[in-house]
Amino acid sequence: MTNSEAVLRRRDARVHPPEREDPEARYTAPGAGADVEWVPVAELDLSHSPRSAGENGEHIRVLAESQADLPPIIVQRGTNRVVDGVHRVRAARLRGEPAVRARWFDGDDASAFVLAVRLNVRHGLPLSLADRKAAGTRILCEQEDWSNRAIASAVGLSPKTIAALREALGRPGGRARIGRDGRVRPVSTAAGRERAKEMLLREPASSLRAVSAVAGVSTGTVRDVRDQLARESRAVIPAQRRVAPAPGAEPPRERSAPSAQAAPPGHGSPPGHHAPPGQQGGLDRSTALLRSLRTDPSLRFNQSGRLLLSILAVAAIDPQAQDGLVLDLPDHCLDFVAELAQASVQAWQGLAVRVSQRRSAPPARKQPTVNRKP
Repeated sequence: MTNSEAVLRRRDARVHPPEREDPEARYTAPGAGADVEWVPVAELDLSHSPRSAGENGEHIRVLAESQADLPPIIVQRGTNRVVDGVHRVRAARLRGEPAVRARWFDGDDASAFVLAVRLNVRHGLPLSLADRKAAGTRILCEQEDWSNRAIASAVGLSPKTIAALREALGRPGGRARIGRDGRVRPVSTAAGRERAKEMLLREPASSLRAVSAVAGVSTGTVRDVRDQLARESRAVIPAQRRVAPAPGAEPPRERSAPSAQAAPPGHGSPPGHHAPPGQQGGLDRSTALLRSLRTDPSLRFNQSGRLLLSILAVAAIDPQAQDGLVLDLPDHCLDFVAELAQASVQAWQGLAVRVSQRRSAPPARKQPTVNRKP
């Protein structure tokens, strides 16, 4: 093969994805004749046809009377089972020919049956609708983890018909199925959507591709989850606005300000936060507060807020994770990490002081604009 031919083949492989390639091309391509051998007719097994009604006698006579060379048949290696070409073998016997041209198939019985159905659907005497449904039922029993589209493509039926056969057989399969391109995909995207939602709440600045790779769903699904979170955040904003009390109504009681050790810096608890009942201790409260901060649109939809959420997520390390980090740390890094951790403590203390100072300071008021006459 020349370099130019290799370049063209690599280009074609990029242009045509795997799901668009014909898996039977190597057996039906006109130029694929190098692997053709002569096989004695008497040694062939003709008892595994996907046709429930058997061979068609008229079709055999038409082939036998034809003067043209018949295409090579497909034979399973090791068993001499005819995968495709039973009518051609019968026609060769009527002609009195002792051998026929054949190509070898290397695979198990289930794969041989799938190939037989694929080839009989696409050329020669087509399979009847009943035979195609029977083939789909058999493949569902032998290849339960195949997707409906993959089986439909093999037997020449619609995916809806295969779905109906699957339901009638009571074979729902596992949580994931193999598609026509050989890739494994989940049957339901509900679990993947939940993983994507958790990632977007934890890291709002993550790219669609990064979330898609981890959550196991498409980028379109991740985009839909992100848009849904944005809609939910916009719906929360009107509920967070203060409503003026009715005349004569008792003014609401002021809540005591949380301590600096129990809550993150800011004007009290984040909007919409309610501490779960029974949770005590700084760790549980910090987890709840961090979860509430992640749903606050005033932080999630601006660059500074997303940076703060990312820093808070990294800083919120539970004791079990800390133990794992310390145990896996090499000895020569202990002093450096301890010094950096201590510096981080001081930096967080400084941030807490600055936020506390802003919380205690009166809110800044904008000066009204005065139009001066010239």
